[in-house]
Amino acid sequence: MANKFFEELSRCFGTKGIESANCEDKRLNVFLHGEPALFISPQNDIFLLSDRCDDQEANDLYFQAAEIADEVFEYVETVQSTPLLHASGVKENFHLLADFGGAVLAGREREKGLGYEFVTWIWDYNRTGVSRGHYYNDSFREAKQDFAVRSGLISKAQQFTPEQLTELYRATEFFLEEGPEPDSNQLKFLQEARRKIEYVVPNLTDRLEQGQGQNIKEPNSEMQL
Repeated sequence: MANKFFEELSRCFGTKGIESANCEDKRLNVFLHGEPALFISPQNDIFLLSDRCDDQEANDLYFQAAEIADEVFEYVETVQSTPLLHASGVKENFHLLADFGGAVLAGREREKGLGYEFVTWIWDYNRTGVSRGHYYNDSFREAKQDFAVRSGLISKAQQFTPEQLTELYRATEFFLEEGPEPDSNQLKFLQEARRKIEYVVPNLTDRLEQGQGQNIKEPNSEMQL
């Protein structure tokens, strides 16, 4: 498990421009400007080096790394500990991660260190095959949200799309900068909502820049605050 976890976490860090190195499966060292800043244990415990405690940049890296590590640890452990999905027409070795309400959540490790793939399907009438797959590369969070909707665990009406959340974030930013000064309770709720949006919307900064002045597109998936 440690090797799988560190391998995938290091890959995900690399996509975010974060430098890391596996130390004999005992810890994953994370670097800031080429110098050690923190390390992660095989159990996903994260430790900031004592001489970096007063370094704001290192603290920011700590929280960014912790968010990524939590999701990676969850899906690597889940895929490693669940049985294979047996369904006609499914050729790859997908593991059955969840099964409820006629919907299936499955995942697999792709070959050659290319990360993980997740998919939600609908069982056919006799539960021997699946169809209508929604595929997600390296986004366990979105796959789980899609499964929750398709299985009936959460109503689709309760969901916000990434595009909608991005525009809500933009609107709150405008309100805080240009609108009347909110009272303490309003400010608290606005800040909490913005933090949640920052957490659930992938690449929020890019979406804000790209979406300036554009119409909101039809959603591919929904997210819940």
